[in-house]
Amino acid sequence: MNKSNPFEALGLPRDPLLLAPLAGVSDHPFRRSCAAQGADLTYVEMISATALLYESRRTYDMLKRHSSESILGVQVTAASADDMGRAVEILARHDFETIDINMGCPVKKVVKTGCGSAILRDPERVLKTVQAACSATDKPISAKIRLGWDQHSLNGLEVAQAAEAGGAAWVTVHGRTRSDDYGMPVNLEGIRQIKAALKIPVIGNGNLFQFEDVDHMKAVTGVDGVMISRGAMGNPWLFKEIRRRDKTVNVDEWEETVLRHLAWQQEEYGDQPGAAVCMRKHLLWYAKGWQGVKPFREAVNEAGSLGGAGELVRNFAEQLRKSQYLFRAPLVQNEAGSRFAWDPKYEMDRRLDRGVGDDGLENLAVHEELSV
Repeated sequence: MNKSNPFEALGLPRDPLLLAPLAGVSDHPFRRSCAAQGADLTYVEMISATALLYESRRTYDMLKRHSSESILGVQVTAASADDMGRAVEILARHDFETIDINMGCPVKKVVKTGCGSAILRDPERVLKTVQAACSATDKPISAKIRLGWDQHSLNGLEVAQAAEAGGAAWVTVHGRTRSDDYGMPVNLEGIRQIKAALKIPVIGNGNLFQFEDVDHMKAVTGVDGVMISRGAMGNPWLFKEIRRRDKTVNVDEWEETVLRHLAWQQEEYGDQPGAAVCMRKHLLWYAKGWQGVKPFREAVNEAGSLGGAGELVRNFAEQLRKSQYLFRAPLVQNEAGSRFAWDPKYEMDRRLDRGVGDDGLENLAVHEELSV
């Protein structure tokens, strides 16, 4: 692997657009929707090394790759360097091009087991964890980190340097600490310092909801690429927007994309119980920005099948055309303080305290504030 340019070695652009592995969200239909709009590299949901080693059926199901996915990564977190090495040995036998180590997940269920952000507390453990992963495979290993545990322990630079010393091909930096909630501004200076100190590429992450956000992060930090997280939820067009610098989403494109996502959902899950419920969150997010959306949201929460959901989408699109409401309104504004107001991932992760393999999606229907 060409460590100086690992992205091109994977067939990616030099400044790739990555889709974050979003727990409870990043299944195949969602990944495929984002890839269709320009995501260069996507990941399956974060995997627990413990569940993998205990041969959890649900965890192995999460590793499924669709034949349409030309490049795919997997992210794993572990309670020890030894567990990480053994887990990567298993993942290396699966059909993934790259493996990422999660050292940033803030969810309590994950952290209390010594995984996710808990690793940030010990840079020596970071070094050993990355070394163990790199020793287990020839595939490129990356690490996703935060700037530290809290504002009193901003050791992100030391952690990033430990990951580099351990053999990481690149590091993704979320510009907050583990203790920060999504209301805390992203610390671009912290990301900049890490980028300036490392020889390997650095990917920036955090509060990227429009192309202006990406431009600003790159200008301030000099990162080599970005990873999109919450900004892609209900807005896979964000990847196209970043490349083409065009925020326009018309009703025809919206309908086509949402129906295609539904078709891929049907292909993946069939008519099994819960398939429609699993899709509800996506439909609520997709509805953001359209006029007269309240009846549609209410109907989505009652949809009992994917076929029924598709009919709701077609009817809503037709209603928009008749009303001459042909373009989606901007999801965020440029004014300081209001640009990042829509944070559905906060509700999913913090309020529901979701962890690895625990999507809690059955609760979304009663959390109507997610669609507001």
